[in-house]
Amino acid sequence: MKGFQRLRHKLEGLLKAVDRYPATTIFLFATVVANMFWINRPSEDYSTFMFTFIVGALLSAVGQQLYERFFTKKSERMLFMLGAVLLAGCYYFVMHSASIFSMENGIKTAVTIFALFMAFIWVPTIKSKITFNESFLSVFKAFFITVLFTVVIASGISAIIFTIDHLLVKVSYNVVPHALNLVFTLFSPIFFLSFTPPFPGKKDVNLTADERASQEEAIKKATSYPKNLSILISYIIIPLTAVYTIILLFYVLSNISGEFWTQNLLEPLLVSYAITVIFVYILASMLENKFTVMFRRIFPKVLVPIVLFQVVSSVLKIQEVGITHGRYYVILFGLFAVITGLVFSFLSIKKNGIIAAVLIILSIISITPPIDAFTVSRVNQTNLLEKVLLENNMLEGNSIVPNATVSNEDKRIITRTVNYLNSINDIDKVAWLPANVVHFDNFQKTFGFEQMYEQSHVGVYQYAHLDWDQNPVVNIADMDLMIHLSTYNGSQLIPLAIGDRNFQLKLQQDAKLSTITIVDETDREVIQFNTKELVEHILADYEEIAGNKGPSLTVEQATFNIENDEVLVSVLANSVDYYDTQYQADFYLFLKIK
Repeated sequence: MKGFQRLRHKLEGLLKAVDRYPATTIFLFATVVANMFWINRPSEDYSTFMFTFIVGALLSAVGQQLYERFFTKKSERMLFMLGAVLLAGCYYFVMHSASIFSMENGIKTAVTIFALFMAFIWVPTIKSKITFNESFLSVFKAFFITVLFTVVIASGISAIIFTIDHLLVKVSYNVVPHALNLVFTLFSPIFFLSFTPPFPGKKDVNLTADERASQEEAIKKATSYPKNLSILISYIIIPLTAVYTIILLFYVLSNISGEFWTQNLLEPLLVSYAITVIFVYILASMLENKFTVMFRRIFPKVLVPIVLFQVVSSVLKIQEVGITHGRYYVILFGLFAVITGLVFSFLSIKKNGIIAAVLIILSIISITPPIDAFTVSRVNQTNLLEKVLLENNMLEGNSIVPNATVSNEDKRIITRTVNYLNSINDIDKVAWLPANVVHFDNFQKTFGFEQMYEQSHVGVYQYAHLDWDQNPVVNIADMDLMIHLSTYNGSQLIPLAIGDRNFQLKLQQDAKLSTITIVDETDREVIQFNTKELVEHILADYEEIAGNKGPSLTVEQATFNIENDEVLVSVLANSVDYYDTQYQADFYLFLKIK
């Protein structure tokens, strides 16, 4: 009986959430419909519609929070709903001209969704006795409860459909996706919203004593700390964070040098640390024990210098490779983390809502032209590319003049900037860059050399290929067999018949290199070599190879010979590359039995 009452209570909560967030529910239902079309017609692109409805759902949810906090009239509520529809429409018209899965639109959409979600948490706490910490905890609990219920329901429905399909009647392949669409897109968000308590607002002036008591009870339940979570935060997560901090500080202080500041490892270490400290601090703000009090007293003051390390590292990286959208966001996060550390250090924990406002403002800045991440990075990378081309007399008006004699460093800068502009689909916004410059051999035709990639240290990445245009003829006189092999295709076992004898060629791969072995009928090894020997032989004079026409090889440079008393093997490399101690090759093996 109690179970039935609990189920009834949950269903009533879902209905109340629908009544409380009607526009959000409509947007969610529209998202379900868009997903249904996509499931039935996967070749068509419904992503713009889908994300428009998701943004609309969040806009309307934030609008409802604003209405409840500051307004009372039904007409004002309708205006917020209409505003959500209009803003979602604006989003659609901005995004519909390009696929949502383009890098720029995808990141801007993700930032928009994140900012709206933060606003959903923060708005009920503006000038309220409810703190940001309490609202954050309420959402944190609701999220994990929703995840648990969603996983259980989705697993159960999938298992039922699977059983029916295998034991009773054949079920269409898209029944499961349609069922999960309803669970994840409609049920989960509404279930999550059902945990949002009726936070205090202007509407409360007309509440009766019983209604006010009920409201306070709902808020207390939503913002109370579960005992297990309190133990987890206080006695497990905080000590682990302290140990991580000591290790990180020891690493930074014991390795400070010029090269240390531009290591690729430093930025993600410091950013992940800052995120961890901020997240744990907010969750620990409502706990009062010696661990949480000490954490709140010490760690914000440790956070600020560590984040400044991260900002310095990012600025030095910019001087080396220019601004990209990723580094733009890293520096913006650094600014946010410094402000957050100062707020945590010098203001009351009741003022933590300031960081939400700062985060929302910075998010809006990052997606608003002309100061958004992609416009800034495009302008910076274009200017860097133009500067290098002008220095090498490769740019005349709107035409690029090929020049194969530029330095390897400038080749790397040109390669990196052009590929970056291509990755964000902004090649067409640079008047003097051909639209298909990175396709096929257009890069070499445009700039006079092939693409040359970064080397963070000697040998991190090296690549070369046979120049078939200049070397169309290969002498294979006196050879018995030719075998084409590629280490990119995995291990292989190839039978070989030469005269009246039978052999086998074994290509065996491990994590770093591939070994090529020829055995006879008795499985006796006849000859063996590996790709490390091959690649190192061919790339021995890499700077000379790369500095000619790009990393291209003549037949002589691409040839590797090995022999013994029984067999002669001549390898002609079609392409070879070395990356982070891994040796790969695509090659032709010419074999002669003596």
